[in-house]
Amino acid sequence: MRKALRQHAIENRYEYYLLHNDSKRLTAYCKRKCKCVYNKNSCRIVKCTCSKGVRCRFKFYATRLVKSEAWQIKTLRLKHRCVRSKMNNKVTAEFLADRYLEEFRGNPRWKIKQIQDRALNDLGIKITYSKAWLARSRAKLIIYGSSSEQYSKVWDYGKALLKWNPGSECNVVVDDINQIERPIFMRMFVCLAALRDGFISGCRPVIGVDGCHLKGAYPGQILVAVGKDGNNSIFPIAWATAEIENKDNWCWFLESLLKALCVYDQGDGLTFMSDRQKGLIEAFADVAPKAELRFCVRHIWSNFKLKFHGATFKELFWAAARASTLFEFEVAMESINFLDEEAYQWLSNIDPQHWSRHAFSTNCKSNMLLNNMCETFNAVIRDARDKPILTQMEWLRRYMMKRSNDKWEAVKSWEGLLTPFVNKVFDGLEKYAMTCEVTASRDEIYEVKYKDDQCIVDMQERKCTCYRWELTGIPCVHAFACIMDKRDDPEF
Repeated sequence: MRKALRQHAIENRYEYYLLHNDSKRLTAYCKRKCKCVYNKNSCRIVKCTCSKGVRCRFKFYATRLVKSEAWQIKTLRLKHRCVRSKMNNKVTAEFLADRYLEEFRGNPRWKIKQIQDRALNDLGIKITYSKAWLARSRAKLIIYGSSSEQYSKVWDYGKALLKWNPGSECNVVVDDINQIERPIFMRMFVCLAALRDGFISGCRPVIGVDGCHLKGAYPGQILVAVGKDGNNSIFPIAWATAEIENKDNWCWFLESLLKALCVYDQGDGLTFMSDRQKGLIEAFADVAPKAELRFCVRHIWSNFKLKFHGATFKELFWAAARASTLFEFEVAMESINFLDEEAYQWLSNIDPQHWSRHAFSTNCKSNMLLNNMCETFNAVIRDARDKPILTQMEWLRRYMMKRSNDKWEAVKSWEGLLTPFVNKVFDGLEKYAMTCEVTASRDEIYEVKYKDDQCIVDMQERKCTCYRWELTGIPCVHAFACIMDKRDDPEF
């Protein structure tokens, strides 16, 4: 009866108060039945004392039958004489969550302003921002479950993950395990066996690490490790939920990652790309001192331009970062030094092997300067960041399962020995290689002139003095011109 009474009031845009509301009787009057002051503490007007008397005669009265669970409506006057209102306190967060539950389930990113507009359009009632926010929170609680309850089941989830995904890595850390009180959840690391095997067998040894904030009831961070496959697409490797970004958590995450990847020689052979988050550089020095480190150039530029801004500085900075030879790098740096010695010194304090292509090693076969792979993955998992811990982990697992299957099906349609990314690169190089002047020197050595640049290409050693071939493993424009001149097949 209470639900039906509330539904009727909302649909007709009226408000009522309950004079009696117990296990034996239910009496409802219109909130605007007269001009008497409405008592918000007792939520009722007991008796009309104003001079103009009753204006609205709406009344609902029902009692419970003796020795029965049934109720009987004794008085029912549903017609209102008062003015309708766009504000209604009967439109509660619980009511909105129940009414739009399926919309919340189908659209987790439903914005507060859209919820307010939908309620006004459907019900003709304005709801406040806080009420819409509470309705969305309650709907998420119904759909995804309680966050506090899920934190007590992380160990069970970890055991189930290791049982049904043999070879996977799951590391759960709690605090005060030996105390009388219940232990407190701190961190959880997950690396699925399929992702680990895929990275080891089919990806370049370059890993981007980054963190992003959780948006649920409990604050924290999601730490991610992402690689790149042969088609230059992102390849998520592992993720973890931690309480904060600091040195201890990054050390724990990197140790778990290296253990999952079976890398025991202090990161030797791996290249890590990062945004230089708080505590991460110190963690690399402690856990993976032999790994090559690269810093996201976009973040370096964001800090650099705060002191040295302008189009000229920007052009010279990016020219230094993209320089594949020492000569090009020094030309750009000397130009910066000519403009401002302090700017030159600022950049000189960062080792070029971390941000300029000419100083990168050829081990990982990648010339990337940005940590876009982590930022892309963080954008993809945005829907998981506001969910409880186990719902979040299951969302990530299902997403990776679906993504791996989509990639598998796509590979079946590939033709030839090269990936679509390499074919696209070759298509772009072909028109530029036609303008190159190729001169054979001896055996497999050629001299190639492209615009005002002149390079030496060694086809047998697969090297070019522009350094791009060794850096990426993909022939540069000079090497591609030699391949066309020899009329060889680029696939081989």
